[in-house]
Amino acid sequence: MKRIKTLCVILLIIFFGSLYQGAVLPFIEGVKYGFAIAKYEIDTQNDTDDFLMMDVVSKDADYMETTEVNKKTGENVLIRPTNVSVLVHSLPEKPVWWVVIQVIYGVLIVATLVLGIWIPFLVVKILRSLQHSEVFDRMNMNRINRIGLILLSVGIIGSVIQVINVFSAQYMVDLTHYNFSYTKVIDFNALIMGVVILIMNEVLRIAIEIKEEQDLTI
Repeated sequence: MKRIKTLCVILLIIFFGSLYQGAVLPFIEGVKYGFAIAKYEIDTQNDTDDFLMMDVVSKDADYMETTEVNKKTGENVLIRPTNVSVLVHSLPEKPVWWVVIQVIYGVLIVATLVLGIWIPFLVVKILRSLQHSEVFDRMNMNRINRIGLILLSVGIIGSVIQVINVFSAQYMVDLTHYNFSYTKVIDFNALIMGVVILIMNEVLRIAIEIKEEQDLTI
């Protein structure tokens, strides 16, 4: 029992660490970048569209950027970005489907945030029930099942969001040396974790059914 409680606490800590790394830090950087974009638009009197943290691949396998300098030696260094943020001047008129996609994008972002916030509450409820030695409990089983389904949903929604990002960027921008890439759009981490939790929950369900049969036999 003590070991299960400890593992649940560790899971909660890891989840909050992941939430901080995957949501809070990017949000802070996004706010900073947003202020920079606002300043640029005010200074230049131009509207812009931005595409943040886009995966890219070089069109030419031999191409390297030469604009960076190693400050320790003062020498130019060769780099090849694999992830970039792009700021472009807005199109004067956007098609209707573009507006629809952006609305869907915003809804999906909100849905991801809501689902992400839901998980800690479920974990806390599980911890509270464990404090009362309620291990083989169907309520816990349902909560764990929800966590697995939420993670699967987050993985699927996150993947759709990334596909929208890449598709939108490709419509707006054609870089000279890089192509926007779909290679990392699928959020395998959330999907794998969700499936693993659902499998473990199925094991718990079988254990609960066996326990209930034994209780009836006794």
